[in-house]
Amino acid sequence: MKKILLKTDQNNPVIKAYVEAVKKGMPKRRDLKILWQSNSPSSGSGYSVFTRDLLFRLLKDGWNVECSGMGAGVDAYPIFMYGEDLIDDRFKGFKLKVYPKMHDPYGSDSLVFHGRESKANAIFTMQDVWTLQPNDLSKLKTWLSYTPIDKYPVPQNVIEKLQYAYKIITFSKFGQKALEEKGFTSTLILEGVDTEIFKPLNKQDLRKKFGIPQDVFLFGMIGANKENPPRKGYQEAIEAFALFQAKHEEAAIFFHTQQITNTGFPIKQLCATLKLKNTLFLDDYRGSFNSRSHDIAEEINCLDVLLHPSQTEGFGLLPVEAMACGIPAIVNDTTAAPEQIIPGITGEICKTDRHRFTPDAVWVWTADVQDLYECMERLYDKLHKENTIAKDCRKHILKNYDIDKQFKEQWIKLFEELQEEILPERRENGRPENKQSNISNNRT
Repeated sequence: MKKILLKTDQNNPVIKAYVEAVKKGMPKRRDLKILWQSNSPSSGSGYSVFTRDLLFRLLKDGWNVECSGMGAGVDAYPIFMYGEDLIDDRFKGFKLKVYPKMHDPYGSDSLVFHGRESKANAIFTMQDVWTLQPNDLSKLKTWLSYTPIDKYPVPQNVIEKLQYAYKIITFSKFGQKALEEKGFTSTLILEGVDTEIFKPLNKQDLRKKFGIPQDVFLFGMIGANKENPPRKGYQEAIEAFALFQAKHEEAAIFFHTQQITNTGFPIKQLCATLKLKNTLFLDDYRGSFNSRSHDIAEEINCLDVLLHPSQTEGFGLLPVEAMACGIPAIVNDTTAAPEQIIPGITGEICKTDRHRFTPDAVWVWTADVQDLYECMERLYDKLHKENTIAKDCRKHILKNYDIDKQFKEQWIKLFEELQEEILPERRENGRPENKQSNISNNRT
């Protein structure tokens, strides 16, 4: 029997997508119920950006997906977030249900209770798994960890939690290899970037908009500032910039990060101590809030070079966003960051220097200040000669990190294969039986 669609149904974008698929003779089975937990789609972290980019594409493709958002800012009830507000009008009319955090700040309890409430067949996490509790993970039948591996070797507190995973998906080659050395098999799906947002824009117009002088050679850093020593490499970058500015008076550096934090690195104070000139900061409010992907893309397009000498990265989205805009990046030669850069073509990779021992019993490495400075000089020289850096950066990202390409080639395939694994049986009309919730009292 054919289903008769009401006029109100036909205005639903999800139903529209299904109707279009039927018209093309390609009806798609989208019966899998998915709960995805990560930083809230409305916050500004790299995980948040990727989460909203992926989940709204899933919604547009007809999947039943909801989100458990850590730090969502709502502690009483779920809310709906809309594609046109979080991204742009390409996703107008699509709404994502976002569950609030519960008692555990990292969402360990949310996986169990929101999973049960949403009747999810599959529960995904995109977060540091060492924060999750074994007692909660043991209750999940089908937990898939899209996991960041940002230290080497993989810390034991990560290994212990991944033993509960139904499947592991890694988003860097570094992470996949590090897990292999510990005996874990994983599927590799790199993080991607929305190349419709992150693309080359008019630098002159944007510098005018932000009040940035047209004649400066501008380095920039965009990222969180939550800890000291600074994981994102602020101290090494500022010290290297001081060496660069001593030889280039036109040099300037731009910061978009939290300036007022209890635990963060004192960026402004170090710049003042080193008597740096041309240091540009977003105001403290915008440094923490009101930063959509469109805003970040405009800021990146003001730069000549992005500095991103992080001590640890499970992936590191900013260099990819910068290269998508045609802006080269300098990264530290550690963890996942180097695999994104083609040295001398799309940026530079600086050597590591000091190492320190962390509470999870592994070493992390800072960038070498002198080598970072020399990387800055090399890019300065290349950008002042005839070059194809902007085109090479853009081409590199379109080939390897375009989220729409990844979604079509990898993510849809993963979800369809998972759907066949979890919901294989059919009724007479060809539709699958709705299996019981993902939650069980004991792992099987």
